[in-house]
Amino acid sequence: MKRTLLIGALFSLSLTLSAQPSLTLLSHELVPFTHHHDGKLDGIAVRLLQQIQDELGETYPIRIYPFKRALALTRLEPGYALFVTQWAPEREPFFKWVGPLFRSKVIIYQPQSPRHKLKSLDDLRHLPRVGVVLGNADDERLTREGYTNLVRYQSVEEALQRLVLGKIDAFPVGEMVLDATLEQRGLSHRSVTNSGVVLHESWLYLAFSRDQDDAVIARWQSALDKVRLKSGRGMLPPPHQDRTSHQAAQQDPADQ
Repeated sequence: MKRTLLIGALFSLSLTLSAQPSLTLLSHELVPFTHHHDGKLDGIAVRLLQQIQDELGETYPIRIYPFKRALALTRLEPGYALFVTQWAPEREPFFKWVGPLFRSKVIIYQPQSPRHKLKSLDDLRHLPRVGVVLGNADDERLTREGYTNLVRYQSVEEALQRLVLGKIDAFPVGEMVLDATLEQRGLSHRSVTNSGVVLHESWLYLAFSRDQDDAVIARWQSALDKVRLKSGRGMLPPPHQDRTSHQAAQQDPADQ
């Protein structure tokens, strides 16, 4: 009897394990890349990932979490891939990368009538309150550079709302993200001020857990390249550029 129960338990466990996906795709709410529309997950990154999976002939579940949690899961646990993620030299060793998917130009925005007008990147350090999204690349960079005036928010929507209300003095955010978020919330571009100061230009990637097999990474990269060619590249950068060249292109001469 005990032997029968043990065999049954082991069989049930094997079914459970076999039912678990070998890969789970993670993302975070970030229009226009990922967002819910009429109760369904949509966005240009979601559609791109669907095209890649169609090319692979495979389908994997997508889970939406706050960015910092999604990043930590992908970094610390096996079997995850996070999109869209900014590549940075500091992140390179902790993930395996497929991409680039999109290019992002991050500009520093201020309230409609800023009390402290930003004229250069050096001025950012002296503003009373600079909003950032918790754990994203801007937060990581400014924290690493010793900024002590950062106010962290869970999402772009939350930070942008505080900016519009004048509760923070500046907020770095990608042009595409700002445009889509303002439109989603029914706000005019006159609700904020474009300082003209660029924090950085970067490439956005799909970041896999470090333990992922290199053959899997190669298959995903190949599928992305095929989708890029079929679509006439569109918003995607030219294929076969390595991340080193991407980083060199985005750095200021003084940083190189």
